[in-house]
Amino acid sequence: MSQKASRNTLQASFTGKIRLDVIVSTLFRHRRKYILPLSLTIVLTSAIMLCIPRYYQVQVKLAPEYTNGGGSLGGLSSMASMIGINLNSMNSNDAITPMFYPDVINSTDFLVPLMDVHVQTADGSFSGRYVDYLTKHQDAPFWTWAMIKVKAMLKKPGTLNTDKDYRPDPFRLTEMEDKVVRGIGGSIRCAVDKKTDVITLTTTAQDPLVAACMADTVMARLQDFITEYRTKKARIDLDHINILCNDAHEKYLKACTAYADFVDSHQDVVLQSYKNRQDQLENEMQMAFTAYNSLAQQRILAESKLQERTPAFTVLQNASVPVKHAGPKRMFNVAALTILVFIITSINILVRTREDEEQKDGKAKDDNGGDNGATVTVAD
Repeated sequence: MSQKASRNTLQASFTGKIRLDVIVSTLFRHRRKYILPLSLTIVLTSAIMLCIPRYYQVQVKLAPEYTNGGGSLGGLSSMASMIGINLNSMNSNDAITPMFYPDVINSTDFLVPLMDVHVQTADGSFSGRYVDYLTKHQDAPFWTWAMIKVKAMLKKPGTLNTDKDYRPDPFRLTEMEDKVVRGIGGSIRCAVDKKTDVITLTTTAQDPLVAACMADTVMARLQDFITEYRTKKARIDLDHINILCNDAHEKYLKACTAYADFVDSHQDVVLQSYKNRQDQLENEMQMAFTAYNSLAQQRILAESKLQERTPAFTVLQNASVPVKHAGPKRMFNVAALTILVFIITSINILVRTREDEEQKDGKAKDDNGGDNGATVTVAD
């Protein structure tokens, strides 16, 4: 009766109410079935995680300055920021706002020059270009090397030009250069806060000093890109005004020289024609001076506009060499997979136990039915 009651209780735990005590007792009776799957999971997962090399991450944060802010809107700007709308970026005249900076960093024109950045490992074992570090001083799991060997057998691998004077063409990259550029892009992540426009740059590398160096370089080059973009029109205008101003200055000097030479060589002259010529040269000199003075003032304004368009960045967090690695999370992964296998094994045990109990109940019913039939036949 006790076995039948426990059997009915187990069936009730599957079909009706959940009886945790029955489930726990059932799993406890089959506790030996956990030894093999959990042991294999822990050993295999630990072995695989140990093959994955460690990596380090460095974060830098900076905030751009807006020349056309939303300060004139008063409290509306702060109210809009509460719902995730930044009126400062909406009022900006720039076509490339901070929301487009991740696309800028992932562009080929931005990533290709990073191949020539000089980096150095923390232990001093390597010092050279970033592209050489990525192609010659990287650790990888054994299955990655195996895949590389298999691909090399099926297809001849491409070569990478490592000459110091060689510069890849972003317009036409080779297959190996494209892989390196995609690898660099995968190691750099840019995130922009929609409310505050704070830019967060994260770089990943297998060496802490390399990660910090690349974070600082990416931040500096992003600032240079933004500065060049925002001041491009002002610099073109300033260069054009400088050319005009220099030409006007040369014309003014020539007019001064012509007037002085004429006056020195025609002193005490009473002829009206000479006086008219002197007046003409003096007027030309005055006109040249007026033109030069006007362009000189415009040049000062252009220089002021260039300075106004030059953005200022507030660095909220500088690059720093990390002390601890960022991953892989070996203990977490082993624990997570072990718990997953434990859950799967528990479900399998409960399902199989239920099937066994149902088969036993079916056999018991068949046996009881067969005995009753035999009794009736004998009675007849």
